[in-house]
Amino acid sequence: MTTKRREYTREFKLEAISLVVDQKRKIVELAESLRIGVSTLDRRVRKYKKEK
Repeated sequence: MTTKRREYTREFKLEAISLVVDQKRKIVELAESLRIGVSTLDRRVRKYKKEK
């Protein structure tokens, strides 16, 4: 049995990053509410901050 990886739009990713960076939402809580992995969101936020 194979599982297809979920793909998220650029807008979805940027909105999630914005909620963490600008609105100071906690990564764990936001990841759970968006139903994405904590490590995935954490990696995206760290990458955004590094590139900023």
